[in-house]
Amino acid sequence: MTQEAVQAVKKESLIKLGLAFALLLLVAISYVTYRSTVQFAEGARLVDHTHLLIEQINRVFSDMQEAEASQRGYLITGDASFLEPYDSLASRLPDEITLLLELANDNPSQCQSIAELDDLIAKKMRILRLGIDTLKERGGVDKTEISGLVGGEGREMMAQIRSQVDRMVATEESLLAQRAERVETGTRLTKRWILIGNLVAVTLLLTVFGGVLREIRQHRKTNRELEMSAAQLELTNKELESFSYSVSHDLRSPLRAIDGYSRIFEEDFADRLDEEGLRLLAVIRTSSKKMGQLIDDLLSFSRMGRKPVDASMVDMDELVDDVWNEVSAGHADVRLKKSALPAIWGDRALLRQVLMNLLANAVKYSGNRSQPVVEISAEKGRHEIIYSVRDNGVGFDMRFYNKLFGVFQRLHTESEFPGTGVGLAIAQRVIVRHGGRIWAESELGEYAVFHFSLPIKNTKEAT
Repeated sequence: MTQEAVQAVKKESLIKLGLAFALLLLVAISYVTYRSTVQFAEGARLVDHTHLLIEQINRVFSDMQEAEASQRGYLITGDASFLEPYDSLASRLPDEITLLLELANDNPSQCQSIAELDDLIAKKMRILRLGIDTLKERGGVDKTEISGLVGGEGREMMAQIRSQVDRMVATEESLLAQRAERVETGTRLTKRWILIGNLVAVTLLLTVFGGVLREIRQHRKTNRELEMSAAQLELTNKELESFSYSVSHDLRSPLRAIDGYSRIFEEDFADRLDEEGLRLLAVIRTSSKKMGQLIDDLLSFSRMGRKPVDASMVDMDELVDDVWNEVSAGHADVRLKKSALPAIWGDRALLRQVLMNLLANAVKYSGNRSQPVVEISAEKGRHEIIYSVRDNGVGFDMRFYNKLFGVFQRLHTESEFPGTGVGLAIAQRVIVRHGGRIWAESELGEYAVFHFSLPIKNTKEAT
């Protein structure tokens, strides 16, 4: 990987990391906001609860005062109408105390204070009741007795009730102040964290956005450069194609002349040449033909890189039979073993060239065996189909595997097996253009097997 590619990967990783961190920070801010909202709602509920408790304490004390005022009015005037509010308050006070206990059930110390207040109220109500009952029994009391019934122990008991109520209210007001302070502190901290988090997140997002914009500009620049390079490459390819045809034509002319004049020389002067002269003429003619074949193979290899892939469904069984009939002509002793071959989506003409090269090689390199056999099989995988061509020929040394698919690279001498060394290079180029791969394995003197895979992800139907 080039230094530029490494830098590009690092930049992309940093952009992704920054974006992920910014999103994570926004999620964290959302969580903090949610928790703060929940805490604020809970704090507000506790504040409202405290207000209700203080209001209920004051209501109880107010009812107690009203009950005392009703009793006092009855004692002074003897008017029984003053007893109606007293009786109503006397029946209502137990319920008020019960409600007060329910409101304070989360505070044990306050519940204890309410129990003490309940005792004081009960004693005060008994004193008030005593004054009312005394007036009813006697039918009237003088001012001195009224003063005694209203003051004395009753007044002291009322003072104790007031003191208890003041302590309870002070306790709740202290709790109210603490809770309000907690709510205010939490809200202040939450605002601060949200502000800081949002600033950091926005800064990160802006940084990432700037990086993305820079990458977009860089990609556009790279694309323009690639377009220029592609245009230049296309022009170069056209020039190379024109050059190859020109070279082919220019080279074939002298080769034809060499072959033609050699044949004429042989025909006209055969009676004047000895055996060695005739052999040298045969070598000249054979070499010129080999040179012509090399030119044809080189042009064929060059065209494989430019020829567009015209894909369609290819019946591999039928294609193998067609190729085999051609490559096995003159080799009746070579036997073909073929298993079922799934159809594949590809260029039939190009795949035919691959099979032609592989099967021709298999026939050629197994021809010296007493019982030459060529096997072709297929294995269907999840994403690809692997076709294999195996022969029981001479094989090759795996130490030289890296030369196997090179142009004009041969692992056997020309005297052993004729050929130009281009066929496997063409096969590799075709398979790679189909999105597949090609490889081989062998045991020298035992066998050779060539595998090539073709993807089935674009196959409309594969059987």
